[in-house]
Amino acid sequence: MIKFFLEGSLKGLGKWLLFLGYPVIFCEGKISDQDILKHKDCVFLITSPETAIRLEKAGVKFLLLPRDNLKTQLKLCLNRLNLKPELKLNLCTLCGGQLIPVNKEDFKSLIPEKVYQRYEEFNYCPSCQKLYWEGDHVKRLQEKFQKLIS
Repeated sequence: MIKFFLEGSLKGLGKWLLFLGYPVIFCEGKISDQDILKHKDCVFLITSPETAIRLEKAGVKFLLLPRDNLKTQLKLCLNRLNLKPELKLNLCTLCGGQLIPVNKEDFKSLIPEKVYQRYEEFNYCPSCQKLYWEGDHVKRLQEKFQKLIS
């Protein structure tokens, strides 16, 4: 499984990679030599040519992306890294933790009443205690994804 290490300016791209089911680590601040050594098993996604030189010297896999164009960034990742363009929605978008299916009755106190009545399937992040369900927002997310990759 590919893991990604992203510079801080690529948080929008990182969220989409999480939706695709890929683990993501965000760098706070400038990527340091320690970050490179600690995360050398990751694919680094960057926008800085200077960082690209350092990563190349270290023999670390990376992809240099254009700044401020999410559509191009996402398409380059999908094409150059052979990522499957399928939303898995199996990772928490807050902490990146693995979501687990849960029985809705066990979480009734955390679920809004209308949501509880309307949906049957719920997923829970044990790392940050966030509860997810496949509401109308998932359809909008899929539509937005299709626009981004078209």
